[in-house]
Amino acid sequence: MNAHRILLLSNVRPSRAWKVVNRIARELAGAEVRGIVQRPLQKLPVEQQWIAAGRTDRPALAVRLLSRANLWLQTVLKRLMHFALWWVHGIPGNLPGATQFTIGELAKKCGQVGWPFLLAENLNDARVVEFVRQQKPELAILLGHLPLSPELLAVPARGWIRVCQSAVERDGTNAEEGHEIKIEYLARDSDTVFTMARLTLPFEAYDGLAGSTLKADLIADDLLVETAVGLQTGSQAEVCKAVAEWLQRIFLPYLRQLRPVPIKTRPDTPRPSRFRPSWKLCLDTLLLCSPFVVGRNWYRRWCARYPVLILTHHLVSDRPHRLAISTEFFWQQVLFLQRHYRIVSLSEAVELLASREVQAPTVVLTFDDGYGDNFVSLRAVAEETGVPVALFIATQPVQTHQEFQHDLAAGIRGALPLTWDQIRYWSLRGAEFGSHTRTHFDCGSTDRTTLEQEMIGSRNDLESHLAKPVEFFAFPFGKYENMSSEAVKVATSTYQHFASSVGGENLHGRAAGHQHLFRKNLYADPWELELGLQSVFDMVDNIKRKLHRRRAESSFPGEPSTARALTISTSRSPELKVSS
Repeated sequence: MNAHRILLLSNVRPSRAWKVVNRIARELAGAEVRGIVQRPLQKLPVEQQWIAAGRTDRPALAVRLLSRANLWLQTVLKRLMHFALWWVHGIPGNLPGATQFTIGELAKKCGQVGWPFLLAENLNDARVVEFVRQQKPELAILLGHLPLSPELLAVPARGWIRVCQSAVERDGTNAEEGHEIKIEYLARDSDTVFTMARLTLPFEAYDGLAGSTLKADLIADDLLVETAVGLQTGSQAEVCKAVAEWLQRIFLPYLRQLRPVPIKTRPDTPRPSRFRPSWKLCLDTLLLCSPFVVGRNWYRRWCARYPVLILTHHLVSDRPHRLAISTEFFWQQVLFLQRHYRIVSLSEAVELLASREVQAPTVVLTFDDGYGDNFVSLRAVAEETGVPVALFIATQPVQTHQEFQHDLAAGIRGALPLTWDQIRYWSLRGAEFGSHTRTHFDCGSTDRTTLEQEMIGSRNDLESHLAKPVEFFAFPFGKYENMSSEAVKVATSTYQHFASSVGGENLHGRAAGHQHLFRKNLYADPWELELGLQSVFDMVDNIKRKLHRRRAESSFPGEPSTARALTISTSRSPELKVSS
């Protein structure tokens, strides 16, 4: 089957329709997009409306607890907060922002690439049927479950692919257990609906409306594209078999580790914990708004010398885990970052530092170890928001597909790593992968042989599976005590860049080639995250060290202070010294 002319009917949010049709144009050889028919936002399923608006609240709960006046007040306060941060950051330009992807934006983008667009409330309307006939598609795709008229079903020469998603209830109860995802194929002039693929995505302990929908949409879109690619050359039976085998390799390792939690018995998703009490954060916020910080940021804007801030995290998951942040909270975190920072890939960050011109506050998102839940939860947020991510992989757990030793030591079981098939699939779609040793080894060791086996061996493992060079390395644990001088020598001779987790800002001109990249903690709480990104915590720690040094000097006049030797200035990023 050579289905080259493809048309999309969308009963989902405009951003998803746009991303799906672009994936089809990229991944189907010779595909020609013949147009998009989109339903109005207010006619879409409620979960699609709320994701389009960037909201996570459950509609019924919002209506019950919040009056319109309170909602208006919240909106005003958020806008004031965003304006205040924009001013504190120096009123930077060149920020894409986290703007809502509207139907008008979809129509505009379609016009720019020459794809016909139609907005229609009723997809079975005579106007829609005529529009589809004019485009003469060979294959049509329906995103979202809606009945179609016989006249519409008869138009595409090769038939329809339909993407269906619905809630699944536990037997004998009214408790929703998960999302059922089906990909159906309807051949022209046939009354038989052929199910090409079907799976159930269980609800997890901390799933919310938006988070579970984002994950289900991601899997459905992956299945859709895989089915459409197969139908170009294969029969229904051949494609069904091929998609089933693909599901076994790509998604079954993820699904096997999930334990469904019925929606009526799920606990409330815990809010991201803070490492500092609120009163301390209030005091730190005064420093954020001080003339020193504001003046520094305005100077950076004037000189185009903003820092590149690399954030490190481990896991996006809706299961309980000590290192995890839920899908919904991470999504909100990314929307906040997009509004005030430019989010770039790790490779682009290095290029910006080399260019000696960074015109906007810039952030990179990195994730360590290689947890398998990231393949769905993290990827769902990255796909929805369009942000690049980099993952540092400990290769031995991937090879054996066993839990990480640091999880087992903490009594955590069931959090499996990614598989090589998942890593390859994700890499081909834009994710960057770097090395994290083979066994999550503490590189504070001075044993050169072991260090080379871990650090060079992990690069060789990744390159053999990805078939491309691996340029980045991140030290496990990432503190100075976890990076011996021997380990740094191995890193500098093996990789173009290596990353620590000692904090600090990456500013152009600080180090030749920027081989050592400094990473900050990606705090789960947005308040703490912003203070960390602006180095407020570093300033406070530096002030404390200076006060401690002065007290020590006044207590023992004439004697050298040990505190002096331990002080690291936050006015410039710390450097590793490697003896020859």
